[in-house]
Amino acid sequence: MAFQDHYIGIDVGTGSARACLIDSSGDIKALASEAIKLWQPQVGYYEQSTTDIWHCICHCVQRVVVQSGVDASLIRGIGFDATCSLTVFSNDTDEPVPVTGPNFENDGNDRNVILWLDHRPVEETEKINATGHNLLRYVGGKMSIEMEIPKVLWLKNNMPPELFDRCKFYDLADALTHLATGNETRSYCSTVCKQGYVPVGVDGSVKGWQEDFYHTIGLGDLVKDDFKRMGGVDGVNGKYLSAGELVGRLSEAAAKQLGLPVGIAVGSGVIDAYAGWIGTVGAKVDTQYGHADETHPANDLAQASTRLAAVAGTSTCHLAMSENPVFVNGVWGPYRDVLLPGFWMAEGGQSATGELLRHVIETHPAHREVLPLAEAMQLNIYDYMNTHLQDMAEAAGAPSVSYLGRHFFFYGDLWGNRSPIADPNMKGAAIGLSSDSSVNGLALYYYATMEFIALQTRQIVEAMNKAGHNIQTIFMSGSQCQNAMLMDLIATACDMPVLIPRYVHAAVVHGAAMLGAKAASADHEGHTEDLWSIMDRMSKPGRLVKPSKNQNEKKLLDTKYEIFLDMCRTQQEYRQKMDATTSGWAQQPSQTPSIFGSTSTGNQQQTTGQTPSLFAAAAQQQQSGQRPNLFGTPQNQNQTQTQTSTTPGLFGSSTTATGTQQPQNTQQSTGTSSLFGASTAQPSQSQGFGAASNTTQQQQPTANPNQNQPQATGFGLGATLGGNQNAAAPANGNVLPQGNTAGYFESLLAKSKKQAQGESPLEDLPSLQLGLGDLRQRLRKLGPKTDPLKHGKAQYMLAASGVDPGAAVKDLKFFSAQNVGRMDRPAHAPGTTDIDIDAYLANLQSKTTLSMIADGLERSAKDFDNFLEDNITMEWDAQRKRVYEHFGIKTRDEGPGDQGLGGSGRESSGGFGRSRRNPKASRSVNANAKASAFGRTNLQKSVIGTPSKIGAHQSEFKDIGDGTGNAAAVAPSSANDDRLVREKQGKLAECVRDLNLARLEKTPYPILHELSNIESRSGDRHAQQLVDAYHAAMYIVGEKPDAETFAGDATARERQYKDSYLDINEKSANSVQMRKKILDGANRFLEKKFFREVESLIAKHPREAALGGRPDVISKIQAYVRLRYIRKDLVPDNVELQDHEGEFVWAIVFFLLRSGHVTEAAQYVKSQSTLFRTIDRTFASYLLEYVASPERRLRRQLQDRCNNEYNQRARNAPENSIDPFRMACYKVIGRCDVSNRSLENLNTEIDDWIWLQFNLARENDKATEVAAESYGLQDLRTSIREIGLKHFPKNPSEDHNGTFAMFFYLQVLAGMFEQAVSYLYNFSYVDAIHFGIGLEYYGLLRPSDPWTTNETLLSYDTRSKPQISFGRMLGYYTRDFRAADVAAAVDYLTLICLNADLSGEAGRQQAELCHVALRELVLESREFSKLIGDIRPDGRRITGLIEERGPLMGLREEDEFVRTVTLQAARFADDNGRTTDAVLLYHLAGDYDSVVTIIGEDPMRLMPVKPRATGNEREVQGENSLSLASIDDPQDAMFSTKIESQNRIACHLLLQMSEIKGLVETGQWPESLDKIRALEILPLDANGDAAKVRHYASKFSALSQTVAINVPNLLTWTITCCVRQRERLMSGQFSGNEGSRKMMCDGLKQISMDLTTYTSQLRYRFPPHLLEALARASAD
Repeated sequence: MAFQDHYIGIDVGTGSARACLIDSSGDIKALASEAIKLWQPQVGYYEQSTTDIWHCICHCVQRVVVQSGVDASLIRGIGFDATCSLTVFSNDTDEPVPVTGPNFENDGNDRNVILWLDHRPVEETEKINATGHNLLRYVGGKMSIEMEIPKVLWLKNNMPPELFDRCKFYDLADALTHLATGNETRSYCSTVCKQGYVPVGVDGSVKGWQEDFYHTIGLGDLVKDDFKRMGGVDGVNGKYLSAGELVGRLSEAAAKQLGLPVGIAVGSGVIDAYAGWIGTVGAKVDTQYGHADETHPANDLAQASTRLAAVAGTSTCHLAMSENPVFVNGVWGPYRDVLLPGFWMAEGGQSATGELLRHVIETHPAHREVLPLAEAMQLNIYDYMNTHLQDMAEAAGAPSVSYLGRHFFFYGDLWGNRSPIADPNMKGAAIGLSSDSSVNGLALYYYATMEFIALQTRQIVEAMNKAGHNIQTIFMSGSQCQNAMLMDLIATACDMPVLIPRYVHAAVVHGAAMLGAKAASADHEGHTEDLWSIMDRMSKPGRLVKPSKNQNEKKLLDTKYEIFLDMCRTQQEYRQKMDATTSGWAQQPSQTPSIFGSTSTGNQQQTTGQTPSLFAAAAQQQQSGQRPNLFGTPQNQNQTQTQTSTTPGLFGSSTTATGTQQPQNTQQSTGTSSLFGASTAQPSQSQGFGAASNTTQQQQPTANPNQNQPQATGFGLGATLGGNQNAAAPANGNVLPQGNTAGYFESLLAKSKKQAQGESPLEDLPSLQLGLGDLRQRLRKLGPKTDPLKHGKAQYMLAASGVDPGAAVKDLKFFSAQNVGRMDRPAHAPGTTDIDIDAYLANLQSKTTLSMIADGLERSAKDFDNFLEDNITMEWDAQRKRVYEHFGIKTRDEGPGDQGLGGSGRESSGGFGRSRRNPKASRSVNANAKASAFGRTNLQKSVIGTPSKIGAHQSEFKDIGDGTGNAAAVAPSSANDDRLVREKQGKLAECVRDLNLARLEKTPYPILHELSNIESRSGDRHAQQLVDAYHAAMYIVGEKPDAETFAGDATARERQYKDSYLDINEKSANSVQMRKKILDGANRFLEKKFFREVESLIAKHPREAALGGRPDVISKIQAYVRLRYIRKDLVPDNVELQDHEGEFVWAIVFFLLRSGHVTEAAQYVKSQSTLFRTIDRTFASYLLEYVASPERRLRRQLQDRCNNEYNQRARNAPENSIDPFRMACYKVIGRCDVSNRSLENLNTEIDDWIWLQFNLARENDKATEVAAESYGLQDLRTSIREIGLKHFPKNPSEDHNGTFAMFFYLQVLAGMFEQAVSYLYNFSYVDAIHFGIGLEYYGLLRPSDPWTTNETLLSYDTRSKPQISFGRMLGYYTRDFRAADVAAAVDYLTLICLNADLSGEAGRQQAELCHVALRELVLESREFSKLIGDIRPDGRRITGLIEERGPLMGLREEDEFVRTVTLQAARFADDNGRTTDAVLLYHLAGDYDSVVTIIGEDPMRLMPVKPRATGNEREVQGENSLSLASIDDPQDAMFSTKIESQNRIACHLLLQMSEIKGLVETGQWPESLDKIRALEILPLDANGDAAKVRHYASKFSALSQTVAINVPNLLTWTITCCVRQRERLMSGQFSGNEGSRKMMCDGLKQISMDLTTYTSQLRYRFPPHLLEALARASAD
C-alpha cells in the first residue's frame, strides 16, 4: 500500500484555489487552499488572472505533496475543475490578454479572466436572448448573463478590433488543462454548459458550434477557420472530451512549476458544481433508506439517474443525470456528454440559500444580542439558533419546532427565482409578522427561512420529476451540510433521504481528483476506465438523513407547501395586475440585472426602491449609479458611469481612484477623510489644505518617496469617516473642533527636530544638549564663509554652552578639523565699530590651536593613508614574487636571455603577471567538465562590484543617487570621516562574524541588540533614531538578548518569520498574524519607551515628583502627572482638567494606557470605583472589557455604545467642558472616530502621535468590520508613506539635521522593511546594510530576483510587493574593505545564503548569487589558501574560510564545496587566461589532470621550487603544503592516480625539458645535447640518414599537444647548444687532438643539417625565425 498510485484534484472557486491528494481507494491524504486575487474595476465587473490562479495552484499542489509525504513519482493523474469563467489568451503568442476596458492594457497582473458573476454584458445578453435561437432551449430557454458567449460579445463590442482578432477563448477549466499540457483540447462540460456548444447529432447539430447563431449575434469573426479561436470543430481542427478523459501529459514547464514529474496524465476538466456531482453521487447507499456501508454491493449506473446532487453554499446548484434529454422550465440543459458519454445533465438552482440565511440573521435587530451568546457557548450562529429553537419548543411544550412556526409564512426569493419558474423579478414575502424583535422572534424568522429553502427544493424536485426525471435521493455537499435541522427539513419536506458526504467541505475537489484517476487509467490508445466505476470505487459512504416518521409534522409541512405555492403564484398575479394597471403610465424603470439573464434595458438609472442584492453593495451601486464609498457619499456627480473611491488622506488629502469609465464634463467636489479630522468638502482642484489628487486606479507602488506621487499640501481638512461630505456644520458650533488640528503633525515634527538639535522642551535643561556627532556636524558646517562677521558662530555656540573650544576639539578627536576655518568673534550688531581686544586675542589663540590640531590631524591622516597604501602595495608585490618564485616564473627584466631562449609569442596578462596562454584556449582534456556550473556568463554584472574607497561613491543601483550612502553625505567627506566609518565598519564586521559563528554552533545571537549597541556608541547624529528602530524590531521579532538557548521559544529563531512574512496571500492566517505581530511589537516598544521616559523624568526631579515609598507603576504615573502639572506641561493653557482631591484621574488612566499598563489602569479605576461611578458610570465597563480582550477590542454592542457616547460629548458639550484626557481614553478604548487620529487639547510629542496611530490600528476580518472603523496596518502604511513625501528629505542634499532617520524609524515601526532599508541606503549605506542583515536574519525582508532586478535596490514583484536586492547590496558593500580584510568579506557574502531557504527557484538563485560572489572574491583577492584552503601531500584538506562557512551556504560536503566554489573559480580563471590562478585553483580542487594540462602549455615558466611562504614558517615546513611543487616528485602516488596516462608521460617529458633549459642557461652545452638526444624527439643521432630523419618527423604527430607546442623551444636550445659548442671547440677550448675536435665540429654541423631536414618536413609547424636560425647554423 505504501507504493499505491495517487491522484491530485484541483478546484478553482470564486475566492480560492484548492488541491487535494487522494490514494487509489479515494482517501484524502492532504488538502490545501490558497486565496485568489479578485479585481472589481467597476460596479458589476469581476476579474481574475490565470497567472495568479496558476501560481496559487502550484503553491497548493506543492503543499499537499509535502504534507502527505507521498513520493511525487507515485502521482499518476491530475484533474481540474473551475468556475464557469471566460478566459482570454493571445492566439499568436499564447499569452494572457487583459479584459479590463476601456484601454485593455496589461497592468502587470494579467487580468484575463471575466468571472462568472461579472454582469457587464447586459445589452449583449438581451441581444442574444432576443434571437430566440433553437440552442437557447438547451440553456433553460434563456442564456444567462453568467454564461460566456455574452462576455465574448462584450469584448467584441469594446475591444480594439485588432486586439479582439488576436484573441482565443476558453472556459477557465479548459484554460487550466491548456496551461498544464499545452494542448487545445476542450471539455464538453465547459463548452456545452456555458458556451452554447450543441454536441454533434443533437437536434441536427453538425459542427457543434452553430454558425447561424454566431452570425446573428455579431460574432461571425469566430466562425472563421472552423471556430479555431473557440476550440475548433471536433475531429477537424479540435478535440472535445467528456469529464476526466485524457487531455494529454503534464508538460515540462508545468511540471517544474507544480513540483511534479513530467508526463503525469491530465484529465478533461469540468465546472466546479459538476465536480461536486462526481464527488458525491457515487457513494454507496441503500435506496430503501438503509444505512450506507462499505460492504454494500457496487452501485449500478442506473442509480445515477435517481440521485440529485445539491451543492449548497452561498447558493444551491442542483444537478441531475438522465439517459434521455429532459427539458425543465428554469433548469439549464439538458447537456449531453458533459460527464458520461451519451448521458444528459440538467442544472437547476436556488439563487441564494446560505446567503439568504445570513441576510435574515444579520438584518434582524436581535443579531447583535445573539452573537455574544453564540460565542459564549462556542457555537457558530446557526448551531446556536438550532439549539435555541429546540429550547423554545421544549419550553412551550410544542410537539416539534415546526409547530412553533405554524402561523409564520415566509417566501424568500429576495434575489429572484432561478428554478423552477425562472423569474428574476420574484421578491420576498412574509405573512405573520409581529413586533417581536427578540432572539425568539429571530429564531422563528430563521426557521421560516429554512422551511422556505426546503420547500423550494421540493418544488424543484417535483418539477424535474414531472418533466421526466426520476429523483429519489438528494446527495448534498457544501457548507450547509453542517446544518442538521436544515437537512432534516429538506429530507422531510421532499420525503426522500438526504445523504451527507464524508468530505463535506472537500466534495468538489475530491471529485476533481477522481478526474485525475480516470485520466491515469488511459491505455496506449487513450481509452479510460468508466467514470462511474471510479466514482463507485473512490466515493466514501456518508451519513444518511431520513425523512421524519412523524406524520403530524409531515402533514404540517405539506400544508406549508401548499401555502408556499400559493404565495409564489399570487405574487406573480399581483405583479401582473399592477403592471396592467400602470401600463398606460410613463415608462417604468426596468429591473436590475439578475444572475439569470433577465436584465435592465438601456442606460436608465435605477430608482431607490430596489431589492436587496446578492452582493452586499450591489443595491446601493444600482441605486446611486456609483460605487458605494467606504468613507461617505461623494459629491454629486453628473455622470453615473464615473466610479470613484475616496481613500483616507493623511492630512486631509485623498487619492481618488478613477475607474475605467472616464468622467465627462463632471464637476466633482471630493471630500476627504483626514488623518486628523473632518472638514467640509474641498474642490479637487484646490492646492490648499485637504486637496484631493486624482490618480489612475491600480497604481504601482513607488520605489522611493522622492518619486512623483500625489501629495497633500496641508493638514486637518477632510470629511468625517463614513459621514456626509456635504453636511453643514451645526449652527451652535458645538462640533468637535477637528479642523483645529491643522499643522498638528508639523508642530510635533518641528518639536522633535528641536529636540534632536539639543533644544529641550523643559526650561531647566541646559541650553545645549548635543552629542558628539551633532557637534562634529555643526562645527563642520561653520567653516570659512565670505562674510568674516559670521565666522564666530561656532565659537559663540560653544562659549554659550560653557565649553572651552580648545578642550572641545581635543575631546572630539574625530571631528574634521580641515573644514573649520577662521573663528572670529561675532559682531554685537550690524554696523558696530568697537573691537573687544581680549576677545580677539582669545579667538586668535583658539584659532591657532585649532589650526595646529587641524594640521596635525591632516598630516596624520595622510601619513596613515600613505602607509596603508604603500604597505598594501608592498604586500601584493611580495605575494606576487612569492608565487612567481614558487612556480619558477621569472619576470622580463630578470633571467638573462629569456627572449632568446624562451618561447616566442605575445603574452597576455595573467593573474599574477603575464601568461603566454591564449585566454580563449580551451583545455583539450575534460573540457565539458569545466563548463560553468553557474550558468552565468562573464558579461553578467559583478555581484560584489568594483573595489572603492570608504565613503561617498558611485552607487551601483540606479534608484540610488550618485555619491550617496555616506553617513555624513550632507557635508564634504574628509579623511577623518572615513576613519570614523572605518572604525565603525570594523566593529560591525566583528558583529557579523560572531553572528556566523553562532549560526554554525546553532546558538542564539541577538543580532539586533548587538547592532544597536554599536550604533549607540557611534556618535552619529542620527544614531538615536536608528537605535530606536533596532529596539522596535527587537520587540516585533521577540529577540531576547539574554537568551542562551532556543528551547521553549526563549528567543526568536533564525528565519523564524520567513514563511509568514513572504506569504503572498494577504488574507491567509500567516499574513494576518504577521501584521498583528508588527502592530503588537511596535505598540509594546512605544509603550515601553514612554515608560522609560517617565522613570527618567521622575529620577531627574525626585522632589517635585514626590514618588514616595511605593514605586509601583500606578505611583510612578501619578508622580509623572504631578510633575508635568507642576511644570505646566500637561495641557495647553486655558484647558481645564477634572481632578479629585488634587489628582487628575483621567490623565492618570490615559498615561497608564499610554505606557501599556492596561491591567494597572483597570486596577486604578476599580480602586476609584465610587468616583468613576459618579463622573462616568459606563467607562469602567468599557475599560474592563478592553483589558479582558486579547485583541484589545470591545464587543460590537459595547463598541457602538462607546462610540455614541464619545460622539455625543464631542457634539454637544460646551467648549473646554470635557477633560481632554477623558476623550483620549474613550478614543483609545473604543477606537472612536478613527478618521481623526489625533489627541486634541493635549501637550503631546511626536512619539505620542505615532503611538496613537499604531494603537488604533487593528487587523480584523474586513467582512465583519464596520467600514467606518476600518483602519489597519495597510492604512497606517499609507499614512506614513504620505508623511514621508511631505515632510522628510528624499536624498542627502535635502537633509540638514538628520531628520531622515525619523522617517526610517516610522517605516520600521510599520513593517515597511524593504522601503525603510532602501530609504536609509540613500543617507547611510553602512547602517542600511546592517539593519537589513538584522531583518533578513529573522526572515523579514523580501529578496528580489538577483539576476533580473540587479539594477535597482528596491523593486516590486508582480503582486506589487516590495523587494530588496539584498545579496547585491551585501556584495557591493564589501568593496569598502575586502582588499584589507578578506575574512570579513566572506562573512558578509555568506549572509546572502540566508535566503537560500526560499522554496523552489528563488532559493536556488540566492544560493547561486552567494557562490558567484565568493568566486569573484577568490579571483579578485587571490587569497586562495586563506579563502579556499589547501591539500597536504597525504591528501588531507587544510580548510579555508569559505569552507568553514560551508554549512551556512548549503555546502554540506567537502566535494560539494570543491565543486561549487573552487572548481568554478578555477574555470573562470582558466577561461580568462589567468594561468597562474587557474593552476593553483585546480590544484586546490584536486583536479591535477587539469593542472598538468595547463602547465604543459608553458612549462618553461614553471620550476619545482619550495612552497609559497605564508608568514608562518613553522606551518610551511613539514606536512603542510601550499603548492603543487612543494614535494620533489609531482607524480607522487596521490597525484598520479588522478592524472591521465597521456598527461603523466607528457609531464615527465616536460620536466626533462625544464631540466634541459637549466643546463642551457648555465652553458652546459654537451650535457644539454645528451639530454635532448635521450628524449628521442629530435633526430640528433640520424648522422645524415634521411630515412631516420623522416622517421623522427613522422613521430611528431603522435606527440601530445603540450609536448608538441614546446618542440620549437627544444629546437632553439639544440641550435644554441650546437652553435655555442662549435664556437668553444673552434676557439681552442678543447683539450683533445685536432682530429677529434674536427670530427666533433662536423657532428654538430650534421645535427644542424639533420634538424633543417626535419623542420622542412614539418615546415608549417614551426615559426619562420626558427627556420632562419637553422639555415644559418647549417651554413656555418
